Amino acid sequence: MLGMKIGIDFGSSNFTVFVEDKGIVMSEPSLVVCDSFSGKPLAMGNAAKKMLGKLPASMYAVNPIKDGIVNNYDIACMMLRTYLNKLCANKLFRPNILMCVPSTVTELEKRTIFDAVIDAGAARACFVDEALAAAIGAGVSLTQPEGTFVCDIGGGTSDCAVVTMGNIAVSGKEKVGGNDFTKTISDYIFHEHNIEVGYETADHIKRTVGTAVFRNEEVAIVAGGKSCETGLPVLFEITSTEVYWILKGHVDKVFNCIKSVFEKTPPELISDIFENGIILTGGTANLYGLDRFIEWNTGIRTYKGEHPENCAVLGLGRLLKDLTYLENNGYIFKTREDDSEEDE
Repeated sequence: MLGMKIGIDFGSSNFTVFVEDKGIVMSEPSLVVCDSFSGKPLAMGNAAKKMLGKLPASMYAVNPIKDGIVNNYDIACMMLRTYLNKLCANKLFRPNILMCVPSTVTELEKRTIFDAVIDAGAARACFVDEALAAAIGAGVSLTQPEGTFVCDIGGGTSDCAVVTMGNIAVSGKEKVGGNDFTKTISDYIFHEHNIEVGYETADHIKRTVGTAVFRNEEVAIVAGGKSCETGLPVLFEITSTEVYWILKGHVDKVFNCIKSVFEKTPPELISDIFENGIILTGGTANLYGLDRFIEWNTGIRTYKGEHPENCAVLGLGRLLKDLTYLENNGYIFKTREDDSEEDE
């Protein structure tokens, strides 16, 4: 197969790229700032994130992917095309793209993503379930006949799956992720403290004092926002206990997703999971105490994968080195013509 082999995790929060023989070469926010009048993109990735919360009326921000599916087709194509052109500059052949998608994505949603990747300049595209890619990136075996439970918590969705012999046996999805955690914090501060805060401030609060369990020693942070009463800048304090109660509903949703997958899992795989544990991947796996919360409520050892935010794209990288596995398990790189023939 001619052309570069590239793995892409195009999520609701981040756009991360793995290039064969080079590793992770790019990780930027899945965000584009556009002109309000022409719709023309003005900035993307890190440059767009720096502008977030500071945009004039003549600009607006777009997340091209929402809840794991295409939210804005034209912007998604533009973002893919821009980054692929940078990666494949002066290359004779167009690249082959391996991309991860939520395990519960519909065929129509998958087709939309396929069209976007091909329109962006790829020669061929292939899709792998995100939870499977995350499990492989966390070191789960592609060949051993034993069950491993992975919970991948991204920016917009939580994907849970039981993986065995490199395939998904049971899966489930909940539309809750890190972006929801952050938005709930900013909404709480607005309603309870009468203060407006930007996304970056709310995200910093989540990362600093956010918690899924009560901390032994309460911690607090002083942050800045705009008073809704005076319109002036104001400082306020928020504690880890406050943030615990703010996030509890979302943490419970993640646990309920895990529980629903366990309810569908065969007993033989359950016994394997007791031995192998539950692996947490995705950026939200870094939430303080989330692993302990799940372990306490399931009675099963729970731990984060190494570099959990990159597990999915690292799994894609591992698969790019094992094309035989992909072919044997029905994951085929297709051109637009191949896809059209299948539809006929």
